[in-house]
Formats: sequence, structure tokens, C-alpha cells
Amino acid sequence: MCIEILRHKKKVLLLLLLTVAGSIIFYLYTLRLERDNASATSTSTTSRLEREISDLQALFESKVVPQLGDLGRPARRNWTAGERQAMAQSMRGVGFNSWLSQRISSERSLYDMRHRSCKKLEYSLEKLPSVSVVITYHDEEASVLLRTLSSLRNRTPILLLREIILVDDGSTNVDPKLSDFLQIKFLNMVKHHRLDTQVGLMKARVTGAQLALADVLVFLDSHVEVTQGWLEPLIAPILQNNRTCTTPIIDTIDYDNFAYRRGKPSRGFFNWEFNYIQLPLLKEEAVALPAPHKNPIMNGGLFAIGRQWFFDLGGYDKGLKIWGAEQFELSLKIWLCGGSILEVPCSRVGHLYRDPNFHIHYTHQNKESEKKVISRNYRRVAEVWLDDYKDKLFEKMPHLTVIQVGSLTEEKALKKRLHCKPFKWFLDQLGKDFLNLYPVVEPVDFAFGVLQSLASPKLCLDRSEGKPGQPKLSECPDDHTFPESELKWTLTNHRELRSGPVCLEKRNQQGDIYVFQCHGQMGNQFWSLNTTSQQVVHGQMGSSRRCLEIQPDAKGVTTRKCDSNNAKQRWKFGYKNNHRLQHFWDNVKTS
Repeated sequence: MCIEILRHKKKVLLLLLLTVAGSIIFYLYTLRLERDNASATSTSTTSRLEREISDLQALFESKVVPQLGDLGRPARRNWTAGERQAMAQSMRGVGFNSWLSQRISSERSLYDMRHRSCKKLEYSLEKLPSVSVVITYHDEEASVLLRTLSSLRNRTPILLLREIILVDDGSTNVDPKLSDFLQIKFLNMVKHHRLDTQVGLMKARVTGAQLALADVLVFLDSHVEVTQGWLEPLIAPILQNNRTCTTPIIDTIDYDNFAYRRGKPSRGFFNWEFNYIQLPLLKEEAVALPAPHKNPIMNGGLFAIGRQWFFDLGGYDKGLKIWGAEQFELSLKIWLCGGSILEVPCSRVGHLYRDPNFHIHYTHQNKESEKKVISRNYRRVAEVWLDDYKDKLFEKMPHLTVIQVGSLTEEKALKKRLHCKPFKWFLDQLGKDFLNLYPVVEPVDFAFGVLQSLASPKLCLDRSEGKPGQPKLSECPDDHTFPESELKWTLTNHRELRSGPVCLEKRNQQGDIYVFQCHGQMGNQFWSLNTTSQQVVHGQMGSSRRCLEIQPDAKGVTTRKCDSNNAKQRWKFGYKNNHRLQHFWDNVKTS
């Protein structure tokens, strides 16, 4: 009996052992199966992500030609006729060679353009403040934007670059996959914020500034390339005085071949028609180069400022719309309300400018309404900040007097709260040489009225465009002294041929003539009148002068080598001030 019970227990124990062993084997098999499935799923997910990244790279970077445009050299090759045609088409579309831009790497190298003294400067990165870079864009070409962001990542100390805040101002023509590619290419460095509708440059920038975490804001355009060592000298003056705003030297990126060209230090200002102008450095500033120098009016696109100081100043005037005059408004607030602006020659940033003949059109407004928006901005700034000098602006731009600007209560209250100085202080402290060039009471003009061809007496010069950006010839009016505005030309005290807001200028060696916004800096807009030969002459220096010549068949004008026997070079003004013309060359450099 005992033996049978013992045998039974052994059978039960063996059965239990077999059951446990089977359970263990089944568990291990199941665990391995789950691990294999998980591995397969992970591999599948990784492969899918790799394919997505590859697809995005192909979408945005597959057209890149290695080394094209490296070191900022002109991007040139033996292009085919079809490729040249594609370039020309892209130029007409956006004002720069976007076809070529897509073939230049976003990681292209740039030559170090800094002054040798700048390269010797040393900065303690631990002591300098970190920055939030704010970039706004609207329908920007992706390859240009990627080059902007890549240059920031590659040439900015990571210790100083806290974040890049990228604000999409209601774009309607940007690939929706761009945001995904930015996330992959720049990881957490770029914070991409999209606005559903276009609110304009100023409001978009303020949105970015409100999202910023760093104590110093750096505002940049979306079509720039920063250079080696650009940031440290730009923010060092802000560490010394938190009410200082700084601007870099703005170099030029060629709209045709993306060559990086060196810019010159200058002092920004505006003339009495609210055109941004550049004045030469004062003698003591030129001697002290490359030390920072006072900059009365910033260019507006690129600057650094303390975040708190920016908001103490109210940011931008909330009443300004879209774009226009924002750099004047902010610059005047900074100077008149206790701050200063310095241009920093050791900081260099390249800016892609569009073809001067290309006109930017916002998608939601036509050209005429755009002009009204800008005029409204001009008058708001004049009413708040120019005091009695606004009358000089209105004298030059009488249409501003009928523009409705909305309430100015908030801006005038801010001006009072910050104890801001009058505009006369600004002129006295920063604009003495400006007043020599642009006096409040201007001398009498040298000549005005129609500019009539004596070779074809029925034809007069008309600023209305014939070919894009170029004047044409129209039938002369009955009144030669006070004709309609498109046919009235003035040989001004600035030695320019002006018609309304534009001036006649020569741009190239071929002698082509264009109408473009007057800049008051002579150069390619310098003209004189030879009363003996009746020739209208371009050029300040004697060795480079050429004469305006009619092209009757093309209903246009050009410039050629001066020939007093050439009837096509003879012109007649509606009115000439002979006394003033006798002193035309007084104090003018001719060699």
C-alpha cells in the first residue's frame, strides 16, 4: 500500500515538473516571438522615417550642385540655353535668380570679410548674453531661407544662440512640407510659428519677440547669410549699456549670381521724402574704424536690441500697417527716448537684394493700395516724431496731408511717459552734415519744365515706363514750363534729374537709362546741363561723362560719348535759371 502511494506521488511530481518545464518553454518562446515582432516593427518604423527624411532631402536639396558659389564667389557655369531661360523666368517671378538659388548649397562657405583688427578681438562667451534670433517671412523661396538658417547654425557660437524663432507671416505659396524638413535639419534650434493670415512685418516681428526667451533680440530678414564672428561684436555693446541698439555692416548678395560683395560702413538717415539714405562717416569715425560708430537711422532689416528695452519703447507703433517707415519710427524712438544706435563694422551680414526693377506685390493688395498703406505709415511717424519739421515733409509729399492715420493717442502718451526729446535735438546732435545736403530751406533749382528733344521737337522725355524701369518719349504738351507731372523734369540742387519721386540714372557701361527712386547721393544720378552745346550730361568726373541721346525709332533714350555735332544729343528745358547755372560747378569735385 505504501509502495503504491509512493509510486503515485512520483508520477504526480513528474507530471508537475513536466508542466512547469512546458510553461517555461512556452513563455520563452512567446517572449522571443514578441521580441522578434517588436524588432521587426522598430526596423519598419526606422526604415519609414529614413525614407521620409530621404524624400524631404530630395524635395529641398536634390538640385544642389557641389561647390557652386562656395566662398561667396559668383555662381557661374556654362549654362545651356534652356537653363538660362529658366533663370530669366525665375527672376521675373521673384526678383532674384531663384532657379540658381536652388542649386547653391544651404551650407555654402563664405570668405571672411572682416577687418584684420576684428579677427584679433576676443570675447568671453560666458559673459555675453544669449540671443533669440527672430526671423519673419512671407512666401520666401525655400532655398534662400534654408541658407539663412544654415549660416546661423554654422557661424554662431552655440552658447550664445538660445533659439531661432521663425514666424511665417501667412504664407500662401510655401511647400507645406518645409516645416517638417526644418524640424529634421535644425532639430530644436528652430521654433516655427505660423500665422494664419498676413499681418505685416511689424506685427509678425512683435509676435516673434513675445515668444522669445533670451534677454537680447536679434531681428534678421529671411534672405541673409551671416559671416564668421558676426554675433559677438554685435551684442557686446548691449552688455555695456542695455539701451543700446546695434546694427551690422550689411553686405550685398547679388540677386543674379549670389556673389557675396563687401559693403561699406555708413550712417543711415532719411531725406525729406522719407527715402532711406546713407551718409558718409564723420572724419573722427572714419579714423577710428573698425570701432562702432553712431548710426542715426538703422536700415531696419537687421539689428540687435535688448528685449526689455524693445518693449519699454512699445515695440513698433501698433498703428503701422504691413511695412514702410518702421525703421524710421523705431530709430527715432530709440534716440529721442534715451537710447542710442551703433553700427558695428566688425559684424557683417550679407543681404540678398532683389533686382531694382522688380516691384514686390503683397497677395492681398494691389499696387495702389500698397502705396496708401505706406503713405499712412509715413504720416503717422511724421505726426508723432517730427514736430514742426513735418511741414517740410508735407511740402515735398503734399498727398500725405489728406491721409487718415487713426488715433495717435497711445504713441503720444508713450512719448510723454518716456520724456522723449524733440526732433530738433536729433538734427542738432546727429544731422548737421545732413542739413548741409538737405537744408530745410532749399536753394532754387537750376532748371525745370519739359525736357524737349531738339532733333525731334515734338518729343519730350516722359518718366512713364516704356520698357520696364526705363523712361519713354511722348508728345510734348502745349505748356513747356508747367506740364503734367509725368513730363515735368527738374535739374535740382542735388544735381539730379528728378520727375516726381524718381530720378534719371545710368546703370551700366552700355549707357542704358532708367528711372528709379532718387537717392540724393549723386553718383549714377548726377546730371548737368551744358548751356553752350545744349547737351544733358551724365557723370560728375570729367573722364566718365556721357550725353543723353534720343532714340526716336525706339521712343526711348540712351547715353553715348558726348559729341557737340550730334543733333540727337541736344535738349531744351522749359525754364532755365541762368544765374544759378553759372554756379553749377561750385564746390563740386570733377577729377
